[in-house]
Amino acid sequence: MTTNIRRLSIALASALVLTAGARAWAGPTQAAGALAPSGGGRDPSRAFVKLDVRPEPGAHGLYVGQAVPVIIRAYFLGGMSVSLSGLPRITSDAFVLSNIPDKPRQTPIQVHGLPYTSLTWTGVLTAVKAGDAKLGIELPVSLTYREAPQARHAARPGPSEDDESADQSAADPFASILKQSPFANDPFFAQMFNGRDPFQGMLDDVAGNVRQRDVTLRDESRPLRVLDPPPGAPAGFTGAVGSFELGVALANDTFRAGEPTTLKLSVRGRGSFARLSVSGLPASDDLNTYGVTSTFTPGPGPTEGEKVFAQTIAPRRAGTLTIPALTVAYLDPHEKRYVTRRTAPLRITVAASGSDLNSSSTASSAGEPAPAEAAAGTLEVTPKAATNVAPDVARATLTPDFRAPWFRALAAAIVLTAAAFSFLGRTYRNGALGRFATARRVRREVARQQRAIEAAAAQGDAATLFGAARRAFQARLGAAWGVPSEAIAAADVATRLGAPGERIHEVFERADRLTYSGGHSAASEDLSYWRGLISDELHALETTT
Repeated sequence: MTTNIRRLSIALASALVLTAGARAWAGPTQAAGALAPSGGGRDPSRAFVKLDVRPEPGAHGLYVGQAVPVIIRAYFLGGMSVSLSGLPRITSDAFVLSNIPDKPRQTPIQVHGLPYTSLTWTGVLTAVKAGDAKLGIELPVSLTYREAPQARHAARPGPSEDDESADQSAADPFASILKQSPFANDPFFAQMFNGRDPFQGMLDDVAGNVRQRDVTLRDESRPLRVLDPPPGAPAGFTGAVGSFELGVALANDTFRAGEPTTLKLSVRGRGSFARLSVSGLPASDDLNTYGVTSTFTPGPGPTEGEKVFAQTIAPRRAGTLTIPALTVAYLDPHEKRYVTRRTAPLRITVAASGSDLNSSSTASSAGEPAPAEAAAGTLEVTPKAATNVAPDVARATLTPDFRAPWFRALAAAIVLTAAAFSFLGRTYRNGALGRFATARRVRREVARQQRAIEAAAAQGDAATLFGAARRAFQARLGAAWGVPSEAIAAADVATRLGAPGERIHEVFERADRLTYSGGHSAASEDLSYWRGLISDELHALETTT
């Protein structure tokens, strides 16, 4: 496992409450890595490491590809300064250790009544090689600690008086002066006159010597058997071991011919997700399919999570289509057999493409008669008999505005103006002026895309080249067919152009494939060939449309 950690310093403090086992160490150079004081094997260990592998309950071994949780704990005696020189590593080539955090969890504990600090890593252990393997763990550390003080002897043999007199000047230049003092006969100060300072080494005896050592802590676990997968692996088995559940869904609710959508397969459970793979759906008469991508989301447990496989698909035709079932094969370690799970087929209704809809709506608009106008209703009012009408009442006739001559003139002017603008607009769109403006706009767009094609071919960028080519063809065909250029898909090219448009259809297919598979193309792709082919097809469309 590659990690960016190089040196993590941890200040170890005093302890709280918890008990655990400790291992004594016989000497300062023992390879087992448990570091103890040099006073003897009965002293407590200054540092040691433990490996805890947790296979499935009742299992007698692991299958190749099976992943199980693992816990690594390192213990350090209180009062020490520790620098981690790296992460824990497995000593056997039959296993792979992964998902180890850079920073361990630090907890104060007590071991046999002594204060320790525990560093804990939780990871995943995956078996990769069959056989009986001896599993072990190593942890490189740098320790700084203070040794216990040594007891001083009551009397130490010293050099003779003659030797002291000979070396007195060199050992203590003030000895001659002190010897002439009134305290020369005092037993306490006599040691100073003999060249021995009674305070020398007193602080060293109280505090002890500080030592720094680089050691590798090790723990050898019991042998662990790794088994080969049983014979008879089903098709699609890629080495995954565990227990999984499947779910399938489409990213869209509505579908059109030629328009892509995403098919998502979610796999949840517990096991070796890294070995879980799905090939996806192959292309068929009903579907265009592209590459499969995957994302993994860890779960609450070390080997739990969810892996989502996504594949871009595009219906080739309108109507009712069936998306085939997807399968996932894995080895269940509990049942000791292979399991193949399948999703349910999906039935979808695909509408016609955008260009087909525009054509059909234009045709229906031209063929449908105008809706009949509603007949005007007539309200008959029978006047009541005039009663008590005063004589000589003046009566006048009121004329509505819409019957006034000025209103009729204004309405006629508005209608004539609207007709004139409609005529001019239709002339612009359908006349020579409109055709010239459309052709000019298309030429500018195609020229812009051809410059992008040239630059992409020079840089070896296949995704940009085919994307620009598709936009150039869409501009030409959209102007010729009278449909929005962005609505033209590969299915429309195949339907309308037929065999003469086979090369253009291939350009659309390659552009879709590169767009929905992350932009990766074959290393041997000859972009200069495609650049020339695209230029020839664009020129042919310009002369024929």
